[in-house]
Amino acid sequence: MIVSSDVHSPSLDAAIADGCRPTAPLWAAPGAPAWPDADRISVSGCLDVTVPARFHGPAEMGNGGWVAGAVAAMLPGQAARLAEVTLRAPTPLDVALHCEWSSYQARLYAPAGGILAEAVPLAAGRTPTAPPFVPLAVARQAAEGFAGHAEHPFPTCVVCGPSRAVGDGMRILPGPVAGEPGMVAAPWTVAASLAGADGRVPTAATWGALDCPTGWALHTPGAVALLGRLAVAVEADVLAGQTYVVVARKDGVSGRKAFAHAGLYDLSGALVAASRATWVTIG
Repeated sequence: MIVSSDVHSPSLDAAIADGCRPTAPLWAAPGAPAWPDADRISVSGCLDVTVPARFHGPAEMGNGGWVAGAVAAMLPGQAARLAEVTLRAPTPLDVALHCEWSSYQARLYAPAGGILAEAVPLAAGRTPTAPPFVPLAVARQAAEGFAGHAEHPFPTCVVCGPSRAVGDGMRILPGPVAGEPGMVAAPWTVAASLAGADGRVPTAATWGALDCPTGWALHTPGAVALLGRLAVAVEADVLAGQTYVVVARKDGVSGRKAFAHAGLYDLSGALVAASRATWVTIG
């Protein structure tokens, strides 16, 4: 596969900024598996990336929201600001993974060639809606009741792991909002270690912040679920050193699937991003 440098460079920059570590740019995809033609997209560009172990959810796989946001960021132009990602298999950590993108799709492939994640732009009519804003004091009070302090299937998760140190993990620990059944909230003070030189955090971090809270809105003690699909609409950049409020609300359950939506707000109540999530129970 031949990729010209002017096509390759923007998404290489996106990979650096958006939560993946580029390895070798793929001019002819050396050593890459030969995927069946029927399973390929019309490719505009490609590169190899790795997901650093820091950004795990379960101990040996990438956090679902982080991976979803990193793949969405490969979409050209502003498409990552309104996109949906389907996670088809767990994403391994610290190994070279092949990513391809076109004007309408981006895919992340496993070393053996299967699709790990697939991103597509969303039509405006499918924009996720956010639960209502709650003030910072309410979010802080809610976080005191975070169920993960007592029982957490993935306590070192980069987004919601209470075992992660401040500045390493994102430490978004949502608890129930009083008087609002099915709603959880938490504050998020953004660590400088997540941001680039311009002070903005990667798309992957914004998506991660809108992932785990939906899982806690759906939390059932003793059950384990993984993110299956995430749609996100980004309205504004997230900045290091700022504190935000994350709110999530349960939508419903259908068999092994459960649905929730979330909102990320600045302290004035302005919406920064919104998400719609589908979770799949595995145990």
